[in-house]
Amino acid sequence: MSEILPITEWGNELTEDLDISEPLGIARILRQVDEQLFTGWQSYDALLDTPVIERAAQIAHNAALAMRAGEDGAILIAGAGTSGRLASLVCRQFNRLLRASHLPEVFRPLVAGGPLALVRAQEGAEDDPTAAVEDLQKAIPESSKQVLYVGITCGFSAAYVAGQMDALKADSRANIVLLGFNPIHQARDMKVEGWDKTFAGVVRELTKEGDRFDILNPVYGPEAVMGSTRMKGGSATKMLLEAIFYTALEMAGHGAPEAKAGSAKMDEPASARRRIRELLRRYRSAIQAIYEKTDVLAEMIKLAGAALRSGGQISYIGRDTAGIVAMIDAAECPPTFGAGYDDLRGYIRSGWPELLDEERDLASSGSGYAIDHETFEKSKLPDLAKGDLVLGVAVGEIGPNTRRLLEEAQKTKATVGVITVCTVPPKSGDLPEGLENIFILEVPSLGFQPGFFNEAELGLKIALNAMSTGAHVLTGKVFHNQMIDLRISNTKLYLRAIETIQTITGAEKDDARRALHRAIFKTDSLTTEEDEAPPSAIIKAAGERLRIVPMAILLATGQQTYESAGELLAQDPVVRRVIESQIEEDSE
Repeated sequence: MSEILPITEWGNELTEDLDISEPLGIARILRQVDEQLFTGWQSYDALLDTPVIERAAQIAHNAALAMRAGEDGAILIAGAGTSGRLASLVCRQFNRLLRASHLPEVFRPLVAGGPLALVRAQEGAEDDPTAAVEDLQKAIPESSKQVLYVGITCGFSAAYVAGQMDALKADSRANIVLLGFNPIHQARDMKVEGWDKTFAGVVRELTKEGDRFDILNPVYGPEAVMGSTRMKGGSATKMLLEAIFYTALEMAGHGAPEAKAGSAKMDEPASARRRIRELLRRYRSAIQAIYEKTDVLAEMIKLAGAALRSGGQISYIGRDTAGIVAMIDAAECPPTFGAGYDDLRGYIRSGWPELLDEERDLASSGSGYAIDHETFEKSKLPDLAKGDLVLGVAVGEIGPNTRRLLEEAQKTKATVGVITVCTVPPKSGDLPEGLENIFILEVPSLGFQPGFFNEAELGLKIALNAMSTGAHVLTGKVFHNQMIDLRISNTKLYLRAIETIQTITGAEKDDARRALHRAIFKTDSLTTEEDEAPPSAIIKAAGERLRIVPMAILLATGQQTYESAGELLAQDPVVRRVIESQIEEDSE
């Protein structure tokens, strides 16, 4: 397995001019890119292709065994960043379904960086296989006899997942699934700092385990914004996991009442395959329904872009899984676009107990970890100013507390709106009076059974991703289709930053690396220690600083000192314009 740039890190030819597109154009471009989830990319398997469906059905069979084992079963879903956040959401949803049937809650999320990473990225967490194994050991009860582990890493690179898979090789109770979206030969074969193994090496060893190891890797092609796997990668993860586990629920006899009668038939491989294909098609219909409203998405992008360009902040207010989906969207913007942590914030009704579905509150963990409606009302609402944007988010009916807070926000100078994904438009009186910014997105159905709003949640994710991505495009955070102001919080982003500098400036890899180190250490002359600093030291030195990559791009042109590059960026808030002008001067 050679170390080559994986497909998920490539630029998508459909989005080459994303950065100069108007809001409606952005929405239409994103529609084309998301359709690649189902049409596929080049000659690789797509979501609905038979090999993917067959592997998914086998995984559903193993999941059903773990569910039938009851208290002796465990289903672990692990990941970092977006993958970890979705792992937590999926576990929360399916444990609720099991609880409603008075069954043991067998789903357990393993999130790199722990629960705090659900709200804010934790530096270097996905690069730590040692902490990963400790998390794994805590999650598997000694009494477990039937274990299914699903490790999610869109680019086949997260050491957090590799460490756990490696540890499970010796556990005969465990079936191991690797979920990602590149060809497996592109798995990262670079040594992990402080570990004697590589991701690719672990995969090579696991392939010797035969039936205990499965790889599920439909290839949907490059992301709309280069490397931003929160978009197609996140959507594909949510669709596959929920289709697989819902089918498993029915196979185990725990599905909706109408499904239980036919659960015996679901043990037949052909029946499981048909069911998974049917559920994925329902997701496709939901996505298509959202993109039929490109005019609505364009207005959302325009509104959010205006808020960020004016220096305003965006607050999402919601409840239950709709609020969590919005919170995930907000949490992903700092590492992706170098956004400030207060640029987009999500608030859910009761905060951490609602997010984790357990009586635990981590609000005191530090700045930015208070996420309940009360915090918004007491700390955010009084300071809302012109330029700020407050958006209520809902699946189906908007919550009463969300509605009340929107009404209070209308009394301030902030812009206020609501985004609702529903099957039937809200009736008169269902929304705050006098609300000018109402975005209604209709989908064919909310979910696979009453109280399970997975289809509508996916629709909300698609809409919010389009809005936040488009808004950052409008503020100059994207160069063609590359994120140029990302935060360097793990090895993957460190390598991506170097690749970005190379691509934009044409610099050699080593020169691009040195330019990045100069930007991080704020110098024109690197010491030997700074030049040869390992990724962990770079991540620590970068901290939460903004505009490191734009600074490095200017340094890599060879025209600027650290001081003069900083002056240029201070003069023009749109990074793309500064970079383009310097590259043009360099080519003359």
